[in-house]
Amino acid sequence: MSLIKRALIMTLATASFVALVGPSMAQTPAPTNQAQEEVFLNVLPKVEIPDDVQPLPGAVNEEFRTCRAFWPKGYDQAQSGPEARALRDIYGFVQARSVIMSQNCTCAGKVGSWDDVESVATAIRKGQNVQRLSWQQTKAIAEEANRLTEIAEMMCGGSF
Repeated sequence: MSLIKRALIMTLATASFVALVGPSMAQTPAPTNQAQEEVFLNVLPKVEIPDDVQPLPGAVNEEFRTCRAFWPKGYDQAQSGPEARALRDIYGFVQARSVIMSQNCTCAGKVGSWDDVESVATAIRKGQNVQRLSWQQTKAIAEEANRLTEIAEMMCGGSF
């Protein structure tokens, strides 16, 4: 077998190995217990969502990024630091929940309670038996936040 053929076979074999094994060598989430992962659902009262979500009549939609003057004390913890991503995941859930429950699309409705964020974070830490939250512990809450945000955007008639 020629040297070029062997080099080509080795290159293809290496590429196949990296394609198959490479993604699993990246950051692999820790195994989770579904009940522990969704502990946040029991911390705050349930959100009633109508079967047929409609835009709110006369809703005034203000995008959250324009509401900086209303941001809660503690929200800066979600901007940087070891738990920033996890706290943003939780805050996204609390915000969307607030809009849906209050049916208020202004800054006042979109600024969630930081006390609720802390309550949920504490419950997840206890449920997952961790000192510091990472995205792995808040993956389920991030998914629920995305689902609720879509509903809030439909209700408000614009971007969150």
